[in-house]
Amino acid sequence: MNILAKFTMIVALALVCISAEAQMAQFQALYLYNFAKNIGWPAEDANKEFVISVIGDNDLAAELNKLASTKSIGSRKVVVKESATASGLQKSDIVYLGESKSSQISGLMSAQDGNKNLIVCGKNGLCAQGAGISFLSEGGKLKFEISNKNIAKRGLQVSQKLLQLGTPVD
Repeated sequence: MNILAKFTMIVALALVCISAEAQMAQFQALYLYNFAKNIGWPAEDANKEFVISVIGDNDLAAELNKLASTKSIGSRKVVVKESATASGLQKSDIVYLGESKSSQISGLMSAQDGNKNLIVCGKNGLCAQGAGISFLSEGGKLKFEISNKNIAKRGLQVSQKLLQLGTPVD
C-alpha cells in the first residue's frame, strides 16, 4: 500500500471516530434532556434557570448548548456550564461527570452533598458510588443504569416511565 493510500485510510478512520464521538454526544444530550423532563424537581426552583454542569466532556456540552437554544425544562430556561473538575461547581440541577473524569466521583459526591440535583455519569457502574444515572453501552447501543435510591437521597423523585426505561441497580 502506498503512502497516499495509507494516509487516506488513516484520515477516513479518524473521521469515523470523530463522527461516532459526536453522534454519542448527541444521543447523551437528548437523554439528559429527557432525564430532566422525567424528574420531579423542587417547587422552589420553578422560577430559576435550569443549570446543567458538564465535567470533562466538551462535545456533550456543545450538544447541550444546541438543545438549550431551542428547548426548556417546563418554563425554565436551560443553561449549560462546563468545568474541568468536580470542585467549585455552582448550584446545578444536573451534574454530568464525563467518562474521562470518572475518578472524581467521590469528590463530586462530597462536593454536592446536600444539593437537590441529579448526578449522571458517562461511565458504567458509578451508581454503586452514589450517581443517580450512569450511561453504558450494550451491543453498540447507548443505555443507562438508574438508582432510584440515590436519586431519592438527593431529594428528587423519578418518574416510573424513566425507571422502566433504564436498568435498575437497587
